[in-house]
Amino acid sequence: MNKPVTAIYENGVLRPLTPLNLPEHIQVRITIQSSDTSMPSTNLWEELDAINKIEPQEIDLPPRKDRPNPILEMSDEFFI
Repeated sequence: MNKPVTAIYENGVLRPLTPLNLPEHIQVRITIQSSDTSMPSTNLWEELDAINKIEPQEIDLPPRKDRPNPILEMSDEFFI
């Protein structure tokens, strides 16, 4: 039987979030797959390091002409 189960690891114990329909003392095999999206993979860290090493002058961004700056076009009444 293959059944994915979501669990939380607390104090050295995996605690399933839903009840398991298993007999007591049965031996099971567990495959760990993290579902924590807050921790980026090592590959992502390497990509971020490479991005941080790029010098600002290496990036040539064209000026924005597609829309005006809304702050500069606000009336004086807006600023009290």
